[in-house]
Amino acid sequence: MNKNKIIIYGTILIVILLIAIPSTLKTVQKHNHRLEMVTEKKIIETAKDCYYNESCVDSHITLKELYEKMHLEEMTNPLTKQVYNSDSYVDVDNNFNFVIR
Repeated sequence: MNKNKIIIYGTILIVILLIAIPSTLKTVQKHNHRLEMVTEKKIIETAKDCYYNESCVDSHITLKELYEKMHLEEMTNPLTKQVYNSDSYVDVDNNFNFVIR
């Protein structure tokens, strides 16, 4: 009887871990991806405002230009906490695509 309880509890624990670990990993990855998307969207929206208000006329709008003209605070990668290079740019010709350098 004692051996059967150990086997049952062990099996239940293994099943719970088989469900919990992949679910947790997928949730964390999705969250990290969304954090990066929010940061990039903020940069792209600021670049669009600058471009459509005719403050920025080049086809490549750099972060340095956005910092100066649009008073954008210094943007950091939400995962690594490193500041984006000011030479990174938003490509206007390529449908406002953000390119990290």
